[in-house]
Amino acid sequence: MTSTALSELPIFKSEAGSKLFADCYEKLMTYWPGPYETMEIKTEFGLCHVIACGPEEGKPVLMFHGMTSNSALWYPTIEALTDCRVFCIDTPGDFGKSKVIKQIRTPEDAVLWMDQLLVGLKLEKPAFIGHSMGGWLCSNYATARPERIERLVLLAPVATFLPIPFLRLLRKVYPAMLWPKPDRIRRAWDWFCTKGFSLPPHVMDLVIAAYTHGRSQLPVVPRVISKEAWSKLSAPVLFLVGDEEKIYKANKVMERVKKTLQDSEVILINGAGHCLIIEQQSAVNEAIRRFITVMDDRTA
Repeated sequence: MTSTALSELPIFKSEAGSKLFADCYEKLMTYWPGPYETMEIKTEFGLCHVIACGPEEGKPVLMFHGMTSNSALWYPTIEALTDCRVFCIDTPGDFGKSKVIKQIRTPEDAVLWMDQLLVGLKLEKPAFIGHSMGGWLCSNYATARPERIERLVLLAPVATFLPIPFLRLLRKVYPAMLWPKPDRIRRAWDWFCTKGFSLPPHVMDLVIAAYTHGRSQLPVVPRVISKEAWSKLSAPVLFLVGDEEKIYKANKVMERVKKTLQDSEVILINGAGHCLIIEQQSAVNEAIRRFITVMDDRTA
């Protein structure tokens, strides 16, 4: 577990930048639909910031955000889970409130970190929801610890089923990270979304603060998970992807998911790119609500 003798790895370049980011984070949390509490869970990788909400007796659900993001951006999705006990995790090393002691460098590190999260939260077999990088983290865990997964929701997970388009991201996104300027950051995130859609200002304020003042301490590289590895998982899986997804072709990834997980439910979200939880909140929430709350014969 975490040792106080180890020094914290800084995510932000300055105290002023860290404070600005924290202020934007708290401003975004004013959009959270209902009461919530926060807690910190110790792991050997750091002290993990967790947003918890919903009835304590509700079905446990763990949520993992995308890369260069954080749990505050789950605010549109929480309405789908009002009857559940939800835990949204800031991945240590990413642009959130978790404190990093040791970097998550390998898929094995990621599994160990999530093992320790479940112990700290006293959870045996929760449902998992992951978007983008969070989807890969959930998939990586599901194939390593299939007995710990009640059900799994994947929202346009990066890699996982198809390789990362490094050259495309290098052209469209990395300039915003390497030379962060507000207009450059907005263009990068506009590219992620469906044509003509821009993220609301209260979201972009947080993104701009993170890119401008943050430096990632999360070096693990997501990768494609083999069909053989997926064969160990018996829990039901819901896969959602926008019809204008940018990290892969929607039809291609849907075909791959259906071949890999023949019993999965695969849904195309029209009018959405990579930020589908915000772009098409109602359609995404309806799919998640039905999948998470309806009892499945395989898990009854």
